[in-house]
Amino acid sequence: MRDDMFKVIVERPRWGASHAASPKLKRMPLADTQHIGLKRHARIAARYTKSLNENLAPLVRYLRRQRGRPWDAVFSEICAGLDTGSTVKMHVRQHIEDFVLTRISIGRRGEWMFQGQVLGRKGQWFRRRELFVDPRDGILKDMAVLEAMLASNQSSSKGGAS
Repeated sequence: MRDDMFKVIVERPRWGASHAASPKLKRMPLADTQHIGLKRHARIAARYTKSLNENLAPLVRYLRRQRGRPWDAVFSEICAGLDTGSTVKMHVRQHIEDFVLTRISIGRRGEWMFQGQVLGRKGQWFRRRELFVDPRDGILKDMAVLEAMLASNQSSSKGGAS
C-alpha cells in the first residue's frame, strides 16, 4: 500500500454550505422560538450542509489489485497506513465494508451466510460489493466467483429429492 494513501484518499475539498444564515430570530420560521443554539440553527436554517467528500477510488484500486492474497495480510497493510488515531482515518477504514464482503460464515448445513441470512436466496437483497473474503481459506476473491458458486449450489439442490 502506498505510504501517502491517506493523503490521496482524504485530500479533497468538502462540499456543501460554508455557513448557515445569520442566527437572528426574525429570520426563523417559528416566531415563538427565543433561544436556539448555533448548531441547531444551522440544521434548521441552512439550505444544505457540509458533508465529507473522500476520494475512495485509490482504496478501491488497491483492493482490486490484492485479489488472490490473504485478507489478513491485506487488512494489516491497510491498518498500517490508516490507524485508528485519527477520526478521518477511522472513517475511511469503515468504507472498506462498502467494497469487500468480509464476514461470511458457513452454516450448519454448509450454506454460506452473511449477517445471519443465507447468501444466494431469491428475493434477498445485499449491497453489491466487488470482492469477498472466502471463509474456507481467507483469500480475497472476486464476487463473480461467489455468485457462480452460489448459482451452482442452488441448481444442484433443486434437482435433488425433497
